[in-house]
Amino acid sequence: MIKSVSGYLCLLLFLSIHSNAATLEFKTTQLPPFMFQKDGLAAGPGKDIVEEACKQEGLDCDFEILPWRRAQHEVKRGTASGLFMVGKNEAREEWLHFSPPILKTGYGFYSQTHNPAHYTDLPSLAGLCVIVNSPSNMYNHLISIQQEMTSRQIKPIRIITTTNFTTAIKMLNGGRCDLLFGNIDVVNMLIKRLGLLSVRPAGFHEQVIYYIGLSKAAVPYEVVTAFNQRIIQLHQQGKIKAILAAYDMTPAELPSLNAVNP
Repeated sequence: MIKSVSGYLCLLLFLSIHSNAATLEFKTTQLPPFMFQKDGLAAGPGKDIVEEACKQEGLDCDFEILPWRRAQHEVKRGTASGLFMVGKNEAREEWLHFSPPILKTGYGFYSQTHNPAHYTDLPSLAGLCVIVNSPSNMYNHLISIQQEMTSRQIKPIRIITTTNFTTAIKMLNGGRCDLLFGNIDVVNMLIKRLGLLSVRPAGFHEQVIYYIGLSKAAVPYEVVTAFNQRIIQLHQQGKIKAILAAYDMTPAELPSLNAVNP
């Protein structure tokens, strides 16, 4: 009888712990084609992948689109569980557990068709004005470029920031700056959507990997581990590839298992 009661209590304790860790609140921002709003709800490949992982792991997951600065703030302070899609950098690693890599994209430069500005190396950017979204990982990359130019005694770029890509690309189209620096999938989609024949690619900078990030302040280590293992399984099952294919996107390669543990 004592063993039976003890076993029952252990079961209740396990269920209680699992229940407390079973609801994850994900925040993202309006950044098509990766994340966008459809019928008032979050949509896009990032949401589809997170939703599938939550479903298979038996987690109850909620989604909300917010301004990017606010979304990051809520996850950083632990009032929300996670972010998607997000680039990795040292500052974010202080408050986020990163998932295995999800998809491949890239950063590049754009200019007006009549503007000869074109990125090939740092000297090709000397003294140019560049528009970028901020806060963002793209802005961090551009600051690094600016700092490297200064350290190499190349006249540094002048950076102008905006809070959304539509404003940035309209500023470029209006001749406010020489170049725009941004995610190539986002900018290419906006060029097509806005019908901007006067804006062209002006040099690819580097490949970028996007991840799902879980809050170190809000999500227990055990839940992070289980969630990330589920992402690995979705990769191995080909489900992430299939989800991304529907959006004409490319999955990132899965690294060794030791490299994805939080």
